[in-house]
Amino acid sequence: MKQLPPLVDPQAAREQQKYENPVASRELISEILAAAEGPLSHMTLCQRLGLDDPNAIEALRRRLIAMERDGQLVSNRKGAYAVVDKRPCDY
Repeated sequence: MKQLPPLVDPQAAREQQKYENPVASRELISEILAAAEGPLSHMTLCQRLGLDDPNAIEALRRRLIAMERDGQLVSNRKGAYAVVDKRPCDY
């Protein structure tokens, strides 16, 4: 298995100010998904972020739902997430 670089959340300070129990920022989640070879499940993201606390796992689930609602992510039929491709498409 390929060794992944350590994660550094570019918005960690902002998240700590906003939440008592901070969750990974939208920027970090997008970065992880953009670097992935394909869509990632909620649990795979939890593993990548080193989450094992049930509250943190639930917070990430809610963040993913919010990002999908806001058009930043899409999920496939298996519930795995990917970053929305913002490039214009040719029809």
